[in-house]
Amino acid sequence: MAESSKRQRLSHVNSSSQTSSKRIENMFADSQAEGAGGEGRFVEGAILRITMKNFLTYDYSVVYPGPNLNMIVGANGTGKSSIVCAICLCLAGKTAVLGRGDKVGLYVKRGCKKGHIEIELKKKGGNLVIFREIHAENNQSLWMLNDRQCTQKMVEEEVKTLHIQVSNLCQFLPQEKVGEFAKMSKIELLEATEKSVGPPEMYEYHCELKNFRNKERELENVVKEKASFLEKAKQRNERNKHDVNRYYEKKRHLDVIELLEKKKPWVEYETTRKELEGVKKERDEAKKQLSGLKQAQSPMLKKIQQIDEQLKPAEAQIKKEAAALERRDNELLAEKKRLSELKGKKRQLEQKISTKQDSLKQMEQNIIDLKKIELETKEKIAAVNSQKVAIVTAFMAQMKVNL
Repeated sequence: MAESSKRQRLSHVNSSSQTSSKRIENMFADSQAEGAGGEGRFVEGAILRITMKNFLTYDYSVVYPGPNLNMIVGANGTGKSSIVCAICLCLAGKTAVLGRGDKVGLYVKRGCKKGHIEIELKKKGGNLVIFREIHAENNQSLWMLNDRQCTQKMVEEEVKTLHIQVSNLCQFLPQEKVGEFAKMSKIELLEATEKSVGPPEMYEYHCELKNFRNKERELENVVKEKASFLEKAKQRNERNKHDVNRYYEKKRHLDVIELLEKKKPWVEYETTRKELEGVKKERDEAKKQLSGLKQAQSPMLKKIQQIDEQLKPAEAQIKKEAAALERRDNELLAEKKRLSELKGKKRQLEQKISTKQDSLKQMEQNIIDLKKIELETKEKIAAVNSQKVAIVTAFMAQMKVNL
């Protein structure tokens, strides 16, 4: 490590770029005075070395940044942005971050089939060397970590452990993205700053806080909806309260009516029973009056009976004579009738036949009407009997209760 700390931080270029090489040597000349303890001042994740071969404008170049602020100064086209692109692509950054070519093969120097970039990062327990070889034909890359072949995913994980975020404009800002950075909102800047300078869990806590706030808003909306629903329910309940009171009042009246309907047969029975008792009293009084009258008229009745017995023989004789006269009259009348009947026998027979037919029809209709009347009478009798039984049963039950 002591030997590596003494390495001169220079940029080696080929003969075609000797002028640029001299400028770079002058730019890093002051950093040679850092001495043996210079590398020890690098923080974890700092870039110790950048190597580029056949990459954009460079045939081969090695850059040794210092532990503090590093500035690359040069004219246009001298390869300042190429170093930035090398840092981004070697740290597993996407080409979209650079805002230049969308295919990684475009970053190989023109006329070369492949090129590579290599970055050495400061890390506790041993520096991390990331190597990426880019093939221009198929836009494929070969990745190596500390001289061991790996995948781009493994490189991304190693870079993430060192808290390097090339996709974060607050930490890595290519010149093509300056306009996009200026358009970032305050919220986006805050999130990018959290990701850049804060601990890894800061942004996660921020996201959780935003989720909690969204849930809080949702819960507040739910509470407002519930409160609105409760208020409407209270109003609806207040409107329905009058209907409920009217319903219960109606129910009480119906219960009273039902009770009175049940008491009605008993009242009718009681009224009928009192009328019956009055009629029985009148009947007993009439019997008493009748027996008194019979006793008072018994002598007269005896005399009338004696006179009736005396008149019975005369009446029998009169009846016999009257019967004889009646028989004679009947015989005369019969003779007359026979004469009239003989004259109009045919006419009477026809009239009788017609009359008999009408009478037969009328009798059949009368029989049907009588049957209907009989059925109705039986139903009425059965209803009256059932009502009497119900009344007597209720009366007996009431008598038992009273006893």
